Amino acid sequence: MFFSKKIKDYEAKYRGKEIKMSTEINSFLNIKNSVEIKVGTYVVVGVIYSISMNFIKIILQQDEILPILAQNGNLGNLNIKNYDNNVVDNAFCIPSLIVKLVSTSSYSIQNKEYNLLTLEFVSSMPEEILVKIGKLLDLKLGQNQRIHERIIIDKESLKKLNLASDKAFIEVNGIKHKCLIKDMSYGGALLISYFDYEKLEESNTDLILSFDVADKKVSIVGQARNLSVIQTPNGKVLAIGIAFCEEKIPLDYTMLIHDYFN
Repeated sequence: MFFSKKIKDYEAKYRGKEIKMSTEINSFLNIKNSVEIKVGTYVVVGVIYSISMNFIKIILQQDEILPILAQNGNLGNLNIKNYDNNVVDNAFCIPSLIVKLVSTSSYSIQNKEYNLLTLEFVSSMPEEILVKIGKLLDLKLGQNQRIHERIIIDKESLKKLNLASDKAFIEVNGIKHKCLIKDMSYGGALLISYFDYEKLEESNTDLILSFDVADKKVSIVGQARNLSVIQTPNGKVLAIGIAFCEEKIPLDYTMLIHDYFN
């Protein structure tokens, strides 16, 4: 009952919104990116491009399925496999879903043209998967709305974020340096560190920030922003504003910040 109400809320809130697939998203939803579309005895394999509460977009090389779908009222069956490699080969994590072709468009990648099919779920996805899709959409919305809102790192926020300490490592040109996290957000962090900063250039050097969350190591790639030298009683330290590369932010980190704000 709780799931059903939550799903209805998600459907109303995120109508028309989608999540693009990645390895992390596949793992979180526990579904493989490769799927089968079946119409009668005809079967074609495709790749999930994106998923939403009511629709799924599939990339296909072949276009033979389009007239076959048309002959069947644009209806077909979608078979999705479990992401867990320990599951018996060819096992499906959910029952075969009835889907309806809503639209087609071309999709270009590496100078090749593919078909992008938008399919509507006629039979519903399992509730646990729909709730996860809704949570991912929550994450996306929260990230967009609060991308620059910063969390000051102190005893209270460390506990709330489930961080053991404010100590971390920053890797520059393959060399790791100790640092302290002063604040963090969806899109970046402010760090304090001691190291030779003479050769470090803003927006021109890839950095890797690593720290532990509940005994799990999180590493995020970014670039230096707003470098400044601070004089302290113990000598000079470097304050580094790091902007994370958006496409390389781990899902675990995004969830960490989302859970803090919520």
